[in-house]
Amino acid sequence: MAAVTPHTRIESAVLKAILAFAIFLQAAPATAQNHVLKFDKEIGVGWRAGKYGWMSFVSFSPDGTMVVSDGPSTPDDISGNLTLWNFADGQFIKQLPARPSDISRDWKFYATDHEVAEMETGKPLISLGKDVFVKAFSPDSRYVVESIQRRGHGPHIRIVELATGKQISGFGQHAPFAIAVSPDDATLASGHWDVVTLWDMFTGQRLAVFPGFGRYVDGLSFSPDGTLLAAATDAGGLQIWDVHNHSRLQSLDIEGSYVSEPAFSPDGRLVAVGVYGTGTVWLIDISRGKIIDHQKVSDLGCGSVAFSPDGRYLITPSTGGLVKWPYDKGGTIRVFRVAP
Repeated sequence: MAAVTPHTRIESAVLKAILAFAIFLQAAPATAQNHVLKFDKEIGVGWRAGKYGWMSFVSFSPDGTMVVSDGPSTPDDISGNLTLWNFADGQFIKQLPARPSDISRDWKFYATDHEVAEMETGKPLISLGKDVFVKAFSPDSRYVVESIQRRGHGPHIRIVELATGKQISGFGQHAPFAIAVSPDDATLASGHWDVVTLWDMFTGQRLAVFPGFGRYVDGLSFSPDGTLLAAATDAGGLQIWDVHNHSRLQSLDIEGSYVSEPAFSPDGRLVAVGVYGTGTVWLIDISRGKIIDHQKVSDLGCGSVAFSPDGRYLITPSTGGLVKWPYDKGGTIRVFRVAP
């Protein structure tokens, strides 16, 4: 699955990040002596001095040859539209006139605030309602899951078949702030205030409830084999749960504020997150429950992370921030090599 953050959440996250900025100034993260994350290169043109845009989206193509982001195609571009780049040499490929909130795992479709469209052509596939808050594709790319932000009665989670545009199921009494679909293409995780709920995606049956987060759960991701679930909060919290045993395996407090949607490494041993308030990317060893490295990406904002299919690289967007003016090196994809 692509590691992404919907724009409706980004805007509120910016405010949270600014509030957390004072904390960052007082206590910046310590630097690890032997970095597991080793800076490799930047991809993208960056914004021209005096220009400002907000990057929060990165993803690797399934074969690892391309990366996509909402970064600029030219130094003056602050549209937030989808830009594709060659990973090996960083050459610009093309731009699609859309602001993405999620991309299907096979890179066939992307979702915006208003529609689902084809990646290759940009052709709209289905329209999304104005009350749709969060979107996520099923791993097999057959369905899109929608969080419905509405008042009153009616389901707040909706499963729509992409081929027909028909609603397959609808359930839930509250709109989730985060959604993830398991690799089994049948189990759905939804994040709310203080809890994560597991559902049967087609019947709406509640399978389990994971409590005790203490804050809004704003980011969810299943491990590649579906046995683990990583859940991030809007206040620096990250928990790892055993999906089958319904037990919490790890709980970490990460410096900063809003934590991005977690990304598992392909082998399932590591999980990476970005933190808005400190503009840092973090790497966690799951079995030990330990932070093994962190690196500064920008002065403010790190809203997305993604591993390459072979697990050798980790990419993050670089927004820039408030420490240096004008926004030091904002608008590029930062590439890190992940040491063994």
